[in-house]
Amino acid sequence: MKKNRPTSLLLILAAGLAFGSVPLAPRLSADDFSFHEVSARAASLGGAFTARADDTSALFYNPAGLAFLPSLRFKTNITLGSRALSAAWPGGGPSWRSNPYEILGGHALSWQPFRRVTVATGLFPVATFNASWDQIWSGRTEAVRTDLYIGSFRSAIAVEVVKDLAVSAGVDILSSSLIWNYRVPLDFELNPLAEPVNVESRNRLEGHGVGFVAGALWKIVPAVQVGASYRKAVGLDLEGRGSHVATLWTSPVLPAPDGDIVSLEALMQRFYENQTITGRQTVPREITCGLALTPLAWLSIYADVQWTRWSEFGQWTFRSANADGVLAPDWTTEYEEFYGIAPDYGTQDVPFALEDTRTIKTAVEYRPAKTLAVRVGYARHESSVAAADRSPLYPDLDRDIYSLGFGYEGPVFSIWRNSERIADLSFDAFARYSSAAPQESAYPGFEMTYSSKRFTWGVGVGFSY
Repeated sequence: MKKNRPTSLLLILAAGLAFGSVPLAPRLSADDFSFHEVSARAASLGGAFTARADDTSALFYNPAGLAFLPSLRFKTNITLGSRALSAAWPGGGPSWRSNPYEILGGHALSWQPFRRVTVATGLFPVATFNASWDQIWSGRTEAVRTDLYIGSFRSAIAVEVVKDLAVSAGVDILSSSLIWNYRVPLDFELNPLAEPVNVESRNRLEGHGVGFVAGALWKIVPAVQVGASYRKAVGLDLEGRGSHVATLWTSPVLPAPDGDIVSLEALMQRFYENQTITGRQTVPREITCGLALTPLAWLSIYADVQWTRWSEFGQWTFRSANADGVLAPDWTTEYEEFYGIAPDYGTQDVPFALEDTRTIKTAVEYRPAKTLAVRVGYARHESSVAAADRSPLYPDLDRDIYSLGFGYEGPVFSIWRNSERIADLSFDAFARYSSAAPQESAYPGFEMTYSSKRFTWGVGVGFSY
């Protein structure tokens, strides 16, 4: 008996989700730096957009798709959500939660001045990470606040070199900003305090770099498309300021080297000197291949495989320009010998080793009408760090990510010109749910259990003229 269309849709959606749940490789790794999808349409498809690339947001995923987009187009995407993460000591010990709210956007403009040739430019986040913990949480000596944002101003050109085959090339102008705060206890070995003072080390750095991107998209037949994109690794030399801050409700006095007394606040001003600090990070090389199948006019299936060389990111190490010299000129040898302590903040770091990742993204799209689409996506990510490397700074976790969204594409009519068609509108909305089951850390001294549940949503609005 012939099945009706809704029943067929439900069966295919279920099959698509089951397909996405099957391990396609012995190890799939996560990279929390790239947790968010830039485009609302891509997010609703689980990120599987390389072979689809059919709106201006293709600039972020596969610029080659722009060659098939005529006229002048603009699209803006907004993502909102919280990057929730929980930590707890096993056996019912203390627990903490980091839950910073995030608002991210990706904006692109494209124009086809000649048939088969499109130029585009846009702004979008390449990598982000945000964690904000309680000042007294157990991992405070590694991280209290971490805020990394690497953004790109990308410009690209796409050309349909032969019918249904397009290639592209582009330039990324990258900007990075990093905030890293953590706490260190201060005490004086030869003149100890009643209890150590918690001093917060605050580091702010920025850096810039230029990179290269490329892409290709081939519409083999109307029902089959394949795409690929490439991003070159870009080193970012960071520079900024490091400072130390402590809240003293009282300022006790201690013996001074000259036989007098001195306040703790005055000693800290001598001991801690603001520093010019430097570091280096690398936006890693990335290759993505995608497949888009449209077996029926109302149904499409998408899959992406993405390889990212996160091992190129580098170490979490920041060094003072005075690391090989004098960090605090006012803390003389006399003070070092009297208090038994010397400034040791010339190099600040946390053991940090990322593994290369491979990510699988899958999606199904159902079109009940010519202008409407309903989308379901799924991705399985496994942690990119071993339990022994799951530090409080970056406790990456296994994740299941589910997405649901819808889209509309249709004309916009003027209310002033007798319903004259003035533009075409595209509107996409999505919701993503990410779940990470509790996972233990074997990082020395911080053997906590981490877990995470996140919900994000967003919209994308575009016009073509």
